[in-house]
Amino acid sequence: MTAPPFKPPKLSYPPMMSGPRVQQWQQQMKTRSWNIVPDGKFGPISRRTCANFQTEKGLEPDGVVDAATWKATWEAPPADPPPAPEEDLVHGSEGEHVRTWERQANRRGWRIKNIDGHYDDEDVRVCKQMQHALGLPKTGVVDFDTWNATWWENVPTTV
Repeated sequence: MTAPPFKPPKLSYPPMMSGPRVQQWQQQMKTRSWNIVPDGKFGPISRRTCANFQTEKGLEPDGVVDAATWKATWEAPPADPPPAPEEDLVHGSEGEHVRTWERQANRRGWRIKNIDGHYDDEDVRVCKQMQHALGLPKTGVVDFDTWNATWWENVPTTV
């Protein structure tokens, strides 16, 4: 999909910017499966989402939607998830797979306060929220589909 034309000024915070261009960018991020509300206000959450997206796509993570970030929002390919763990992540699971999932879910906007490699009540709650938003069974278990959906983006491809 080709990005709509970028029109200055760049989207940044602070100060808070607002308007239809902000909402258009936020809506595309939501369409890509990032956890953001397209409210038309570019504040701290939009800046954080932007910086995380830029990091994932190999752009300078400054949290500013410039022409390159705008284009990538529509045209960058989705990220490939790392291999899923052999066993589902359930309450009480521990280790690097849990930490990897926690980091990615948090980067995508599913706020996790304790990224510690321990799959606890907070992780179950966040997992269920994410599963619900992405149309997956709301189990709170990070199974193969949930693992991949944590990296998944709904990006139209061109022929």
